Order: sequence, then structure tokens, then C-alpha cells
Amino acid sequence: MKAAIFHDPGKLEVRRDVREPVAGPGEVLLKVAACGICGSDLHLYRTNAHRGAGLLRTDEDGREIPGHEYAGRIVAVGEGVEGWSVGQRVVGVTGGGAFAEYVPVPVNDYQIVAIPETVSYEEAATTEPLADALQLVRLADLQPGENVVVFGVGIIGLGVVQALRAKAPHVGQVIAIDVSQSRLDLALQLGATHIINAGDMDAVEAVMDICGRRVGAFPTTTGANVAAVIDCAGYLKHMKGRPPLQQALDMLQPYGGRIVCFGAYEGEVTLDLTFLIEKQPRIIGSLGYLPSELKEAVTLMASGTIDRRKLISDRFALDDITQAFETQGNGRAIKVMIEVAQPDTV
Repeated sequence: MKAAIFHDPGKLEVRRDVREPVAGPGEVLLKVAACGICGSDLHLYRTNAHRGAGLLRTDEDGREIPGHEYAGRIVAVGEGVEGWSVGQRVVGVTGGGAFAEYVPVPVNDYQIVAIPETVSYEEAATTEPLADALQLVRLADLQPGENVVVFGVGIIGLGVVQALRAKAPHVGQVIAIDVSQSRLDLALQLGATHIINAGDMDAVEAVMDICGRRVGAFPTTTGANVAAVIDCAGYLKHMKGRPPLQQALDMLQPYGGRIVCFGAYEGEVTLDLTFLIEKQPRIIGSLGYLPSELKEAVTLMASGTIDRRKLISDRFALDDITQAFETQGNGRAIKVMIEVAQPDTV
């Protein structure tokens, strides 16, 4: 079969002599229709980050195949699998392997979910990042009228804006921060009340101007009237200025605030943690989603409550995967989709 092989940072090779996998016990085999490039895939491609964190499927010949956000149709069912059959359209989430014509998927509530005919394969391939966004909103635990900042509006941050509007319409201001104006403009379309381009202004001061200032026990303990910051940016080695987590601590309200961290880190960061003591926030890490949120993501798309089509910014064939990765990293793309097979041939 045809598959993209990862060798080293910046080195992806499409080969046509890769052995087709089989559906092992407890697995189904998918013919892949579409697979998105995840932010973690991009970190791997740029810096070799997270190479041992389950982003690559190693085949029988020792070749490493990336790709873990995808949709396709079941073509084989392994021993012991019940409730799934050949021909079903599904979303798959695995530790790599889907930048290929076929990929095996373990059958469990975290890694496979059925999709209706009304949801396209490429929309369905954004199910996993939307499920991540639903968890981020749940962990932020926003109460009526509370203001929230979404730091970084790529596919996850934009999904958070969508999830906020679908699940927490009672919130106050929804402020999106990024350095890409095109992404910020889309965040505004999807429901953000304010946008801040951190490349043009001090984001902390701008948030304070929008939400108002609050002072804690000490005159120096200042923050904005912001109850939660959802950090979808993390830390990239080429970032300029203070890390988003530092800015989140600086802008958060003095007491009772939450910072939910999702964005990946490409290296070490230096932080001034004074406000961690003085503001007494909760800092919550988030990885993945509940099984119910994976299903809910599909339901929200199928009902039309959330439209993911606007978030698919670019499409490439598997043969052009290097160009696709370079495009995903250009700072403007939202979700680059690899079209592995035509839907009517799956």
C-alpha cells in the first residue's frame, strides 16, 4: 500500500511498497478517506518532539507512519470484535498510522465512533480535536457571566470557541488571542466577542481593557476580570515574548481563576510564578476527552450545531504530504487535510 514514512524532522517519504496491515484481535481495519495534520504531528515534523508519545505506528518492517485524526470505512473485522461490520463509516483515533491507505483501529470507546452519511469524511476527521475542545470547556467549569480567554486559535482553540457557544452560551466575554489575523477573524465569525493580535499589542493589557481590572490582597496583585484562560498555544521554540502560560497567570483574576493547559511544549520555559501564589488559581492539564465527548462531537456536527467545514483550510493528496506539513506550519492554515482516498472508492 501507499503510506507516508517519517524519518527525521523535515523528512517524510511516500512509499508504495508498505505492507498492508491486518485487523488483529479486537481491531477493525479501515480504508482511510481523510486524515488531518495535528499540531502534535507538526511538532514531531519540526523538532522530533513527542516522538515516543504514540504519534507513529511502526509497521512490520520498522517503518514509522504518522497520522492519528482520520475517518474512513471498515474493510475488515478482527477476531472477537462485536458491534462493528464491514462497510461502516467511522472516525478512528490511534497512535499514528493513518497517513496511509489502510490502518488498524482498536475497538474501544476512546478510539472509534460511527459517523452518519450526513457528515463528510473530512469533517469527521476533525472529530478528535473537537472532542478535545469539549473537554477543555468542561474542565474550565465556566459559570454564568464569567469571562474566558482562549489563547491560540488553531483547530483546537477555534473548536473551543465553537464548543463554548454550543455548550456554555451563558458565559460573558469570549476573547481570542493569536498572532494570525486570519485565524482571529475566523474566531470572530465562530462566536468570539473580542479578538487580540498578540503580535500587535500587549495581550494582558488588552484583556484588562476589555474586561476591567481587579486587585487582590496586595496592590501589585492585579489581573483582569477573567475567570478562565484556556491555553491552546503551549510553547513553540520560535515564539517571541512571554510564554502564553505566563500571560495567562498575569491576566487571570486574583482569586478563583482557572487555567486549562492543552497546547504542546517544544522546550523548557522560564516562568515568574509569583501570581501562582498570590492569585491562587487552579492550573489544570488536559489530554484527550471522555468517550462521551467523542460521540458528542459527531452528534454536534451531524445536527448542524457546529460546522467544521470552515476550519478545513487546505487539502492535499498523500503524495504531497511534505508540502501539506509545510502549509500547516505557515501560521495561517487552520486544519490541513490529507485526502487519502476518494469517498466513493472506500
